[in-house]
Amino acid sequence: MQKPARISLDEIDAFLAVARAGSFVAAARDLGGAVSTLSRRVAALERRLGVQLLRRTTRALALTPDGRAFAERCGFAMAEIAASVDALRDRATSLRGPLRVTAPQYACNDEFGPLLLDFAARHPDLRLDLRLTNGVPDLIEEDVDLAFVLSPIPESSHVARRLWDVRYVLCANEAFLAARPGPGPRHPRDLAAMPCVVTPPIMSWRFQDAGGAEASVVPRTVAARVDDLGLGLAAVRAGLGYGFLPRGLAQPHLGQGLQEVACAGWQAEVRLLYALYPQSRQLAPRVRALIDFALAARARHD
Repeated sequence: MQKPARISLDEIDAFLAVARAGSFVAAARDLGGAVSTLSRRVAALERRLGVQLLRRTTRALALTPDGRAFAERCGFAMAEIAASVDALRDRATSLRGPLRVTAPQYACNDEFGPLLLDFAARHPDLRLDLRLTNGVPDLIEEDVDLAFVLSPIPESSHVARRLWDVRYVLCANEAFLAARPGPGPRHPRDLAAMPCVVTPPIMSWRFQDAGGAEASVVPRTVAARVDDLGLGLAAVRAGLGYGFLPRGLAQPHLGQGLQEVACAGWQAEVRLLYALYPQSRQLAPRVRALIDFALAARARHD
């Protein structure tokens, strides 16, 4: 049986450079090499794989579907290799330099704030730059090294590493519920016509039943719109309307004037927390160290 052709990392690196830059000329400029060398390496890679990765014309160059899939998977793998090399090089040295991080306001204030400060205290040569946002930042434009974001996250070329689940709960003030005539929501769609406290950027409230069916609703009767989850909780506790909040935020108040609302078998969604970082950048040891530190801290907490 004939052995498959050995793939060169130089060939993969050349292909990824062309895929990122959009042309051989730009890729050669980025790498400081010759266009002819890149062209030969990409052609050799296509020959060894037996598939066309790039579609070339006299005016343009584009990835084929196979090329796009190959670039996505290999880009991540090459970043892992580079990060492993860096980690070995830096093992004997302390983590240093700027570390620009974003995190959701609630998650940071309740969980990540102490964690990030603890991480920074352990590495005094780091310069932590923490920004709180409930949206997804433009990592390249805003020069962000690492973003902690909640699902759903928009499709992008960035690497998204799943961390852990964040559970949500539908809740309301007990006096608010007692004062409302008729039954409460039997289905998530019933909430569309009921007073609700919305907390952007979450505008669609998602639910799932025991059988795995999904439903979502966008509240139309907005009693209050608050872009801070802590104030959103305060608005719900004040009786302004139903709230869709992280369980960890609402839990201390349940049974203390705040009540979880049963919705005929429908449970509020579980959102996922991700670590998001640019695929186009080499993953710095300080970024990897913070991700590992966060996972270890969470494991101890659980």
